[in-house]
Amino acid sequence: MRKVSSWLVLGVSIVILLALPPAILAQGQDSTPGQRNLLVMAELLPGYYDNANQAYFDKRRQLAEADRHPRVSTTITRIEAPAFGPHAFLWVNRSTSDDGEQASYRIATLEAGTNADEVVMRHYLRTAGEISETELATLTPADLRRTDGCDYFFKRRAGQYRGSQRDKACRFTWDGQRVYTDNTIELSASDLWFHDHKYLIVSGERITGVTSGEPFWLERARTFHCYADIPGVGGGRDIPFERYDGISLHDKGGSYWFQTREAEPREIGIMLQAVTWQVLNENNGNFNRNSLVLYAMEKLPDGSVKEHGYAFTDPMATRIGNNMKWMLVNCAMTPRDQARPEM
Repeated sequence: MRKVSSWLVLGVSIVILLALPPAILAQGQDSTPGQRNLLVMAELLPGYYDNANQAYFDKRRQLAEADRHPRVSTTITRIEAPAFGPHAFLWVNRSTSDDGEQASYRIATLEAGTNADEVVMRHYLRTAGEISETELATLTPADLRRTDGCDYFFKRRAGQYRGSQRDKACRFTWDGQRVYTDNTIELSASDLWFHDHKYLIVSGERITGVTSGEPFWLERARTFHCYADIPGVGGGRDIPFERYDGISLHDKGGSYWFQTREAEPREIGIMLQAVTWQVLNENNGNFNRNSLVLYAMEKLPDGSVKEHGYAFTDPMATRIGNNMKWMLVNCAMTPRDQARPEM
């Protein structure tokens, strides 16, 4: 009798399970590709980007002045700004020109688009001044400027995300003229590319950007922690030296200048740059490889800059140093107080 009851209970259980809706039995619920790409982009976007290599090689290639990209940098930081949703970023663009440094501030947001494979980026701009961290908790979209039609719609393409605006949908008044933009942003693990072109609505003439129309190419930077010793003691010699510590440099042209504590002070500079070659530099046509380069410089009394020399290594190295005897420089991505013992 017990055996019959056990089979009866089992049969009833199977019937109940089969009757349950599929959602309860499912291991997980599939999202759209856009929802997955949203999370990937949110992790990929933050960083410091700089077009130091592009600006340098535009000059080295002797391009016409109108075709040269000015030096620009972009800092993107994930922020807590409740009114802007769960994926909000402080986006700061800086450029250097004869008029000095200029900066623009905006909040960028990400969300999954209505199309299954899209991610939408919206920009909320501050027309003048900066966006401070202290106001993020209470800042709202109404406090900033957003123009309808200027959103970017991103899709994954191979190893990058490409975002574009709808055709001629982004329209506004700029410098007293009615303009439209058809801009793009491309994001990868190593680079940030963007167009910033404005066209007159009346004639279609492009009035911003380099003549060639080439986009800005900003490379993702890494931060190194450095110190300099003068003189550059080595080989276990017991010689007094002065240490200049607490120096942070990014590897896309980050530089630092300091005055020595010598009897006759000098102004010394160090610069770190991961060089991405954009031309061949071998007479025999061989391929010249990219390098991480550490430069040493000095400002002379007449205002000129003397280059004392440089050291170079693989571009993905996490440490680099140079000992010229009169000065030693040591840089590493891991700060010295966080370095762990190893065999």
